[in-house]
Amino acid sequence: MPTTPGPTRTLRRRTHRRERRPEERPGEILEAALTVFAERGYRSARIDDIAEAAGVTKGAVYHHFDTKEDLLCRAIEHSLDAAFVEMGALLRQKTTPASVRIRTMLRRFTQVRADGRRVLTLLLQDLRHEVPEAYRQWMQGGPVQGWTLLARLIDEGRRTREFRPDVDAEVAARLVISGLITQLVWQARTGDVPAVAIDTDRLVDSTIELLLHGLRPVTLTT
Repeated sequence: MPTTPGPTRTLRRRTHRRERRPEERPGEILEAALTVFAERGYRSARIDDIAEAAGVTKGAVYHHFDTKEDLLCRAIEHSLDAAFVEMGALLRQKTTPASVRIRTMLRRFTQVRADGRRVLTLLLQDLRHEVPEAYRQWMQGGPVQGWTLLARLIDEGRRTREFRPDVDAEVAARLVISGLITQLVWQARTGDVPAVAIDTDRLVDSTIELLLHGLRPVTLTT
């Protein structure tokens, strides 16, 4: 009789995870929660599903998190913190031109896995009304933090005369970040609307070039 490798792999993965240090478990649960929420939606996702995905018991999930909403909010916070640690360091690299740091930031900002795009879709479509606190937390920690960081880099470029002095840094940053987020969300729906599909590298690289071209000082010709 043929064997069924699926359950064996699952059991081996769970055993391996339980052998890890206890302090690692909250992070594993949060990562598993984001994946399950993205795949099933907030309402359909069960704590049992998240526990199974994380390789822990349901009791272990409730040991660290009070409710499903608490777990969602903490998972969003965990994901955003991880994403912005490296990008925040760009502000401290004063010897690197602002344009170089903007290129790095926007490329990192848009390096979102398929699960991450589904989470974005979940946040924008489902959670705005179902879990408004999670939506507010994501807006503040994601888009707002993203365009605030980008605007600060643009302002640095203005002060060093790398960029035009008359550019509105906040408006430019808001348009770029919100536009990229919207495009990433739409990429999760290419199965339903194939016309929205676009190569991510092409999208990001062209957006960067358009932004930097608009920021460069105007050179007068005689």
